[in-house]
Amino acid sequence: MFDLSVVAADGRWVLVDEAEGRLGDFASRAEALSAAADFAVVDQEPRHVLILDGGEWDETVVEPTARH
Repeated sequence: MFDLSVVAADGRWVLVDEAEGRLGDFASRAEALSAAADFAVVDQEPRHVLILDGGEWDETVVEPTARH
């Protein structure tokens, strides 16, 4: 169910895909989650994302980015 993760590492936020590996590094959690929403566009379904910050796991759902 969770194929995307956002992980805090060395002052950056890393977006990781279970199958593809590291997708990118971002300056903020919000930027990383925005990038995760871009991946939801592929299937036009909300994506569940695990978030790891300082040893604590959380989860959120991101909606697909709107196509223009």
